[in-house]
Amino acid sequence: MLDEALKVQIKKKFSKELKGDVKVILFGKDNECTFCLEYKELAEELAALSDNLSAEHYPVSSPEAKEHGIELAPSLLIYSPEHKTSAAFCGPPGNHFFPVLLEDIVDASRGGPNISKDIIEKAKAIDFPVKFRVFVSQSCPHCPPAVKVAHDFSLINPRIKAEMIDTALFREVAQKYRVRGVPKTVINDKIEFSGATPSTEVLSYVLRLKEQREETLK
Repeated sequence: MLDEALKVQIKKKFSKELKGDVKVILFGKDNECTFCLEYKELAEELAALSDNLSAEHYPVSSPEAKEHGIELAPSLLIYSPEHKTSAAFCGPPGNHFFPVLLEDIVDASRGGPNISKDIIEKAKAIDFPVKFRVFVSQSCPHCPPAVKVAHDFSLINPRIKAEMIDTALFREVAQKYRVRGVPKTVINDKIEFSGATPSTEVLSYVLRLKEQREETLK
């Protein structure tokens, strides 16, 4: 899938920036599908570019998928075994999304993204499950930043999960969440917002969920 010139660039990037081990995991359908085969090839090509990377693949019905909270297939998961953090692409990480995929791999290897220390500390303090669903289209130039913000949170705290969902590939899911435009982010099925939103504002939404949870537990 990757041409030789791009492989050389990525290999140099990984050699310079990867710090720890990362798994690139494909969760495919129980029966083969076109995107599943493409994902598998991409995962294996990326893994071949660094000793820090490995590729695995499982059906979406597997215990491994349940362990990582993966329900949609095909999905490509970037996972840090050391930090137990992850970021998911439910749909092709092509076009504008490929740089996000590469940065996610680097950030997973480092134990988190290079963002505000204040945001990192507050995100680490989240002590309940948080699930980001970021709905996108492949042609949307504003979608990758929205995906990266959600993935940044999930690469900080194992309790936080985040997945990019391609609306063309998963139309029923997009309809369920009443997606009329992209990017659209849904958090724990309770908070939703549109557009590329800054990390500080996204954090405020997560903290609002924390406050609501604490009120409920009183």
